Amino acid sequence: MKLRFDGVAFDLDHTLLVDNRLERVALLDVLVRIDAAGTPIRLSLDRAGIVADEELARYRNDGEELDMMLSRFVERCGGEDGGSWAPWFRQRSLDLVPHFVLSMPGANRCIAALAKAGLSIAALSNGPSPLQERKAAQIGFYFPVLASEQIGVRKPEPAAFELLATTMGVEPGRLAYVGDDPYLDIAAALQAGLSAIWFDSGSRPYPAEFAPPSATIASLDDLVPLCIAGAV
Repeated sequence: MKLRFDGVAFDLDHTLLVDNRLERVALLDVLVRIDAAGTPIRLSLDRAGIVADEELARYRNDGEELDMMLSRFVERCGGEDGGSWAPWFRQRSLDLVPHFVLSMPGANRCIAALAKAGLSIAALSNGPSPLQERKAAQIGFYFPVLASEQIGVRKPEPAAFELLATTMGVEPGRLAYVGDDPYLDIAAALQAGLSAIWFDSGSRPYPAEFAPPSATIASLDDLVPLCIAGAV
């Protein structure tokens, strides 16, 4: 058995797991509770869901503070003082994990095979640290989880991948990163000197303007033979 890498790191959402938009549900729940407390929200939850999607995308991609996102979301939906709901929103999101998070098919088999072969394993994810760690634990992933809120740097910044390699004790050139996002995961990992394996979910083609991935998989079961020569 020959290892093609010394370590393999993963994106979490839509690579190792799906969370079924639990933060969106928690945002809408904030509105329901504000309305019940006496501040009428004159907006349907369907319409509020569109606003929630926009604000969550901004929150995740720009790395702004949670209370700022909540304040803007609630204001756009006709309420006020949304920032004060940040602690409740965090806890509500954590409480939803057991009910919403599902492991990607093949995730446990893949990780077990990589660990048995002796590869170093970790995850690098944009998002709040306690939530990302709780989601990882929900699917039985008990390896290091580097979340942007904790480490202070976000994908696609090269520093995030450099810190990942340092934490894992693996040279970037001997580290493979697996993710579903062509920009945040694949192009960014390549720029940082890692091998980048694209998990092609079939939802969109790979953009021609980005450097091609080191390899492409359609299932996590396909990852093992890419990392371990002779693996079936």
